[in-house]
Amino acid sequence: MVKEKSQFNDFKVPDIVIRVVDHHDPMINLHTVQTTGKQTSMTDVTYFTDNSVTMNTIRGRDAQCRAFWDGQALVIRTKMIMASGDWEVIEDRWELSPDAKTLTTGSHITTEFGEANLTLVCEREDDKKN
Repeated sequence: MVKEKSQFNDFKVPDIVIRVVDHHDPMINLHTVQTTGKQTSMTDVTYFTDNSVTMNTIRGRDAQCRAFWDGQALVIRTKMIMASGDWEVIEDRWELSPDAKTLTTGSHITTEFGEANLTLVCEREDDKKN
């Protein structure tokens, strides 16, 4: 994660976000490690880019996800039920830079409490072979 390019608005800014994307169209596996303060969480999710529904577990909650291509951007819509019983809907838009070194994810979150927009910018680490 590139902190100075990412925007978290009123949400707590993570110290570290690492994403590993394994893409074999139409399947995408995403492994995320996030550390904020002394808490570290890991999430593994799978998406299919043909807009079919995949079920994942995110932050201990069942999540219904749909992914599809919008030109060069990948759009992922996730619906989860909050502890209150209301829906949380997240629409992510993944955009890869022309040199494939920067992944920018714009997220629009809608809950019973309102809406928020976040931006996460991640830069590719080069494979280091000895």
